[in-house]
Amino acid sequence: MNFASTKQDLEKAFEEIKANAFGGELPSLETVNLFARLSQRFLQMAQGAWVGEAEDFSHLASQLLSACKKGDMEGSVMIVESLEEARTYCHRMYKDQASS
Repeated sequence: MNFASTKQDLEKAFEEIKANAFGGELPSLETVNLFARLSQRFLQMAQGAWVGEAEDFSHLASQLLSACKKGDMEGSVMIVESLEEARTYCHRMYKDQASS
């Protein structure tokens, strides 16, 4: 699997997770498990300055999986919010620079 398709699959899973979490539902374990695996694959593909950001994102994805397994709705929402902040920061710092 290449970088672009991994990123696209990661984004799709994250959008589903956010819709559930912000809609008051615990994200499905199947989707969160896929998201955690994709985050790990994304980390393996990371290069240069954003490796640390990918590492943090992957760690948060693992924490989300753990919270969902425990049925921790409040914790899950907090982690999804942290993931969204991490994603926004990374895109602002690295993606936007790459397209400049």
